[in-house]
Amino acid sequence: MYGFTGTIVGVRCKEGIALASDTRGTAYYLVLSKRVRKVFKLEERIGAAVSGSSGDVQSLVSMLRAEANLYRLSHGRPISAKSLTQVASNMLHGRRVFPYIVAGVISGVDDDGPRLYFLDPVGGKLEEEKFASAGTGSTVAYGVLEQSYRDGMKLDEGAKLVAQSIKIAIERDAATGDKTVIALIDERGYRELSEEEVEKLIE
Repeated sequence: MYGFTGTIVGVRCKEGIALASDTRGTAYYLVLSKRVRKVFKLEERIGAAVSGSSGDVQSLVSMLRAEANLYRLSHGRPISAKSLTQVASNMLHGRRVFPYIVAGVISGVDDDGPRLYFLDPVGGKLEEEKFASAGTGSTVAYGVLEQSYRDGMKLDEGAKLVAQSIKIAIERDAATGDKTVIALIDERGYRELSEEEVEKLIE
């Protein structure tokens, strides 16, 4: 059974969003892969961090990217994070009899500021004011987030917090492991940090 292996986190900051994940893929007690992608760019200023079955995650991300491109072609402007999250919610809800095995966050910077949404496998959607996490190590990550988050955090502080929450999840959850991937989203767009930048945050 391919479940919600690994850990993903999202933190809402004053000027943007910090997303992070590990890269381990597991089934039962077997490590299937050490480089599974769980953080994705969906639009110029929208990203997602998704835990779950790799095939389902890839399928959902591909459909959301297609929807974002279609919206841009039809309307001449990019879709908002709020609207793209609603599209994702509708897709998941429509498949609730045979659900995608996915859970995670869609986030971005809209005209009215940073947005962070949590999505469950059957399309439940919650806007989070501070942070969100999913996956097998999410309870560990939530402990770090609850303890260290503060209102009005800068984006570099958010990057440090998501890095530390994944680091602790790797230490405490067997299905979370290997590398840490971090992406930042602000007014200028979506950017993934280099391995060297991530290493500095984890130290």
